[in-house]
Amino acid sequence: MVMKMKYACPCCGYFTFPVPPKDDVGYICPVCFWENDAFISAEDEPSDCNHGMTLLEGRANFKAFGACERSMLIHVRPPKADEQSVE
Repeated sequence: MVMKMKYACPCCGYFTFPVPPKDDVGYICPVCFWENDAFISAEDEPSDCNHGMTLLEGRANFKAFGACERSMLIHVRPPKADEQSVE
């Protein structure tokens, strides 16, 4: 069995990304629904991919209610066993 390397989502911390976040644009995490934005240079910089939300806001929202944005709750799923966060 070949195991594929997974990388942590910058928003929720679960290992859902198929490539390093710095190398990917547009991948949407199925656990928090953060759309990766490799062009932001700081956690408090608004993300065009996420309607101007910052990564800090997305993380706070995920901790508060389980998605990067409340309207995205219908799209998220619980993390799988092999996606567990290190936090």
